[in-house]
Amino acid sequence: MPQSQLALFNQIQATAFATCDVFELIHKRSDFLDNLLMQLWQEKGLDQNPNLALIAVGGYGRREMFPLSDLDILILCQAPLDEATHAKINLILTRLWDVKLQVGSSIRTVEECLEVGRAEISVATNMFEGRYLAGNRPLWEDLQAQLYQPDFWPIEDFFQAKMAEKAERYARYHNTSYNLEPDLKHSPGGLRDLHLLMWIMLRHYGIHSLQALFEQGILFEEEYEELKAAEATLFKMRFGLHLQLKRYDNRLRFDRQLQLAEDLGFGQGNQAVEAMMRGYFHATQSISQLSQLLLNHFEQNVLKVVGWASLPTDLTDNFMVGRDAHPTAEESLFERGEEVSYFYLQDGLIFCRENDIFQKDPSTILDLFLHLTAQPQAKASTQTLRQLRLAVQLLERPLCDYPQARERFVLLFTQPQMVARAIVPMHQLGVLEAYFPAWQGITGLMQFDMFHLYTVDEHSVRVMLKLESFLDPANQAQHPLCCQLFPQIADRSLIYFAALLHDIAKGREGDHAQNGAVEMYDFAKLHGFNEEQASFMAWLVAEHLTMSITAQRRDIFDPAIVGEFANIVGEPTALNALTCLTVADICATNETLWNDWKRSLLAQLHQFTLEKLRMGEKKALDYQALATTNRLQASEHLKLILSSKQWQAAQAFWATCPPSYFARNNAKQLEWHLLGLLKTGKPSVLVGNQTQTATEIFIHCADQPQLFARVAQVLSQKKVSIHHAQIITSKEGLVFDSFIVTDLKGKPLSPDRCQQIQQALLKTLQDDKAKTFKPHKKPIKYQTFNRSTRVRFLNHHRADQTAFELFTLDREGLLAQVSYIFNELGLNLLNAKISTIGERVEDYFVVSNQEKTALTDQQQAVLKERLLAEF
Repeated sequence: MPQSQLALFNQIQATAFATCDVFELIHKRSDFLDNLLMQLWQEKGLDQNPNLALIAVGGYGRREMFPLSDLDILILCQAPLDEATHAKINLILTRLWDVKLQVGSSIRTVEECLEVGRAEISVATNMFEGRYLAGNRPLWEDLQAQLYQPDFWPIEDFFQAKMAEKAERYARYHNTSYNLEPDLKHSPGGLRDLHLLMWIMLRHYGIHSLQALFEQGILFEEEYEELKAAEATLFKMRFGLHLQLKRYDNRLRFDRQLQLAEDLGFGQGNQAVEAMMRGYFHATQSISQLSQLLLNHFEQNVLKVVGWASLPTDLTDNFMVGRDAHPTAEESLFERGEEVSYFYLQDGLIFCRENDIFQKDPSTILDLFLHLTAQPQAKASTQTLRQLRLAVQLLERPLCDYPQARERFVLLFTQPQMVARAIVPMHQLGVLEAYFPAWQGITGLMQFDMFHLYTVDEHSVRVMLKLESFLDPANQAQHPLCCQLFPQIADRSLIYFAALLHDIAKGREGDHAQNGAVEMYDFAKLHGFNEEQASFMAWLVAEHLTMSITAQRRDIFDPAIVGEFANIVGEPTALNALTCLTVADICATNETLWNDWKRSLLAQLHQFTLEKLRMGEKKALDYQALATTNRLQASEHLKLILSSKQWQAAQAFWATCPPSYFARNNAKQLEWHLLGLLKTGKPSVLVGNQTQTATEIFIHCADQPQLFARVAQVLSQKKVSIHHAQIITSKEGLVFDSFIVTDLKGKPLSPDRCQQIQQALLKTLQDDKAKTFKPHKKPIKYQTFNRSTRVRFLNHHRADQTAFELFTLDREGLLAQVSYIFNELGLNLLNAKISTIGERVEDYFVVSNQEKTALTDQQQAVLKERLLAEF
């Protein structure tokens, strides 16, 4: 009977989901479970037992039940139960499990509840949320009375423990609510933040709901409405997600987002997902900001926890000339009268002298953040921040319409630690969105892929944070080049502004870099920058992808490629600025993208370009000096560790190597190759040379048909991802090929796997028979993404080779498939750069035909057709 009742109820709720109020859905579900539980309770005669009380706890206690929520119950007893009563309770639990309800249950006396609750705060929290269902009500009331005694989890201890839980939880999600595959319950700004707020209010005030917080004057009306709307958004999404799934999970993974967006009425396709997720991010920002503000307010005003004790101190606006009490909206700050302080500092907190000052003079919003940069140990009081949020919502026009606000904004970008102290909180509090309309276009804008970890607005702020980190010597090891360059740049504010707006045109039609450059130029002119400054910032935005593409998807050892890039940057100052912006952009897109390999690529391109700029346009870049330097550095160490006979063998081997081998491999690699070859002989396969992020494979042997294809197939079969392939063949037909690889999780290979792969590669090199290749199906995870395959031939200006790019979904065995196509068409692979970006690849290949010349137009057309047919 319970099973059929539950099945029918689930069907009714699923049908009603699209049109029914979500609060009604979850409350009806809670009521249904109450009735079901009471029915079983009475069937077993437990309603006649005066020793027991049945209590709903946790989410069930607060009537917050979703289709896959756990059913948490406490069976409270006056004394330990006899076997017969235990058996009846077990029968009830078994019936609940039989109908696929996930039940969490405990049987305890009042004393046991208090004992366990003192030891485990999660148990105490569950009991605070308890709701009486049946049985001995006085027994439950006795427990409630003791739960609220001052010595049972004193509010100070309870608050600190819950804030520690929150800090640990936030750290798991990179301290941002802008994760693209969020957990609707646990991610920052998720439902758990609302729970935390209510737990504190429940423990101290006995308040159970947001409405009660508003009625008691703890919440402003605007705050209550904002939180209630945000809660409804997350409730609806979580309920819909649970209807999709068969097992409990709150993670909104990419493969679930398309269906959920359709179920919620957003339509089909990627744009529907992006619209749904913008609503999600708006909701989580509201919850994250307001819950933290209210908790801070509670800490400062109820718990009386302050930074330090002090008397009120006026904060004069020493970052400007002076101002009168109530300027007109159009009046310049620098034309105002006598200096007046609108803020004061007390106990480490910044307060407003007038609660409505932000509404009277919106430019004072910027003054607050200038004070925060000038007072690095201070915080804005919660009263100040709540008034600021209210003023932002009431603004009738963008802040940048006010000349004095624009002056403050530009001044802010020259202050120390301005990103961490001002831009980050401005973003969190909605001030950037209120400052200029274009920011609204990227707020909460996600990109439906596995590459970008954050929304566009969050990413842009993180780029600025990364730039600011280059001023900290502690980051020298991770970013040696940028930590050297960025402090030397005369006006870093120009780069900060470019970082703020570098993706401002995303989500619109057309090239976002070029469109963003126009937006950047107009923004700069509006803010009083001269023509040279405005043009430079616009150039940075227009070219913010160029260095990354050149380093990762072009052959930077080709003088023509470096020459083209040098012509784009024009002079060293621009090169240094673009280098810092590029590194910050990569790191802020996805932390896992930055590794030793990319660091070396960008540093190498910076070095080559700097040399080219110094040489001038007429002279070609000479790589012989680099080759000589690498060889000499390797020689210095090898001479110390090799015998004279080994050194002679080393020199003999190096005599067979083409100059490009020494230019393309650093001294550490040259040394590793040589020591390995002295041990193994020919043909040789070396697997190792580990870094923190990848493993190198080096192959040295006589060239042979389908070599690259056979290597790629072995690595595919061994579940190894190729991130870079360097193909070097000498005039004598000797191969010096290098591969940078990881396992499928992006980690370096273990020693055991290195040995296995080395043996497998040696075996295939010694096998003259090419094996039949069977294409792999693309992994199911990537089928969520609808990405068309593109092939683009590049204007290479070479008669002996053709360069092209392949854009497609990543899949196991992709390189093996590509290389077999090359063999079918009789093409020679000369170089390859493999870029795996989330779910897609952006690969660069250089090939020649059997005549060792560039591909004809017909050959290019055949290759393109073959690749598009395969992928």
